[in-house]
Amino acid sequence: MIPTQNIVAWSKVAPWAEPRQVEQDLIIARALVELFSDPFLSKELRFRGGTALNKLHFPKPLRYSEDIDLTRTKEGASKPIWDRVHDLLDPWLGDPEYLRSPVAPALRYSVAAEDGSSTIRLKIEINEVEITPLDPTRSVPFKVDNTWFSGAADIPIFSTEEVLATKLRALLQRDKGRDLVDLGHALDIFPKLNAQRTVDMFVEYMKKRPLPRWEAEKRMFEKLDRRGFLGDVRPLLTAEEQARFDDAEGKRVFKRVFDGFVSLIPGKEWATTPDLRKKHGLDGSAEKS
Repeated sequence: MIPTQNIVAWSKVAPWAEPRQVEQDLIIARALVELFSDPFLSKELRFRGGTALNKLHFPKPLRYSEDIDLTRTKEGASKPIWDRVHDLLDPWLGDPEYLRSPVAPALRYSVAAEDGSSTIRLKIEINEVEITPLDPTRSVPFKVDNTWFSGAADIPIFSTEEVLATKLRALLQRDKGRDLVDLGHALDIFPKLNAQRTVDMFVEYMKKRPLPRWEAEKRMFEKLDRRGFLGDVRPLLTAEEQARFDDAEGKRVFKRVFDGFVSLIPGKEWATTPDLRKKHGLDGSAEKS
C-alpha cells in the first residue's frame, strides 16, 4: 500500500523486524493523526491500550502493536462517531468489516502489504462503556513526518497508571505475553510510577467481577507453565530487544510484574505461591541490570 522508500524511511521511527510491521505502524500513525486532528472526534474519543503505551507513554517504543484502542469521552449516540471515522479512514483504507459488541464495537480494515507478504489488518475499537476516567487525563502532541503522509494532532490519553491498570486486567484475563512485557517495561523505565495506584484502579475496573490476589497469582503461574505464553513477544520487539529477550529475561520480567503489581492486589497470597517461586527460581532480584 505504501511505497517501499516511505516504509524504509519510517523504519527509523519504528524499527520493527519486518517491513510489513513498519508499514502497519505508519498506517496506524496516520490514522491517529486523521482521527484526532478532527475537531469532532478529538472531543469524543480518548486513546489507550498497548499502542498508546508504546507511541505516547514510553520514551521510545518497546514493541510493535497492531490495533488502535479508543474509549468514548461522553455518553450519547455512537452513529455520528462511527460515520466520521468512516469519512476519515475509508477513502484511503477501503471498506472495513464491522465487528459488533455491546461493550467495544470495532472496525477492521484490510489492505495488502506493499511487499506482497501478507494482508495488513488494522482494528479500531471504541469502548462505549468505560467512559469516565479514574485519573485526570491529558493531551500529548503526536507528529508524523513522512513523504507519504505528514501531520500532527494533540491526542487525549489516560494517565500511565490507568492505562497500566487496564493492561493488568488484560494480562489476567487472556494469555498474551505482550501484556506482561508492557507492564514489566513500565516498571523498569518509570521510577516514579505509582504501582499501588495502578492496582487500586485495576480493582475498580474489576469491581463487577472481583479478582482476589490468590486467584491472580494462580493465573500468573498457570501462564508461566504454558509453553507459548511468551512466544508472541519476540517477533514484536526491536532487533536490539529480540537479542536479549531469552528465557532468563522472560522470567525476570515475570517476577518484576508479579512482585510489582500482582502481589499488591488485595487478599491473601495463594498457598502454593512460595513453592512455585522456588520451583521457577523467582527468589532473586527482578531489577533490570
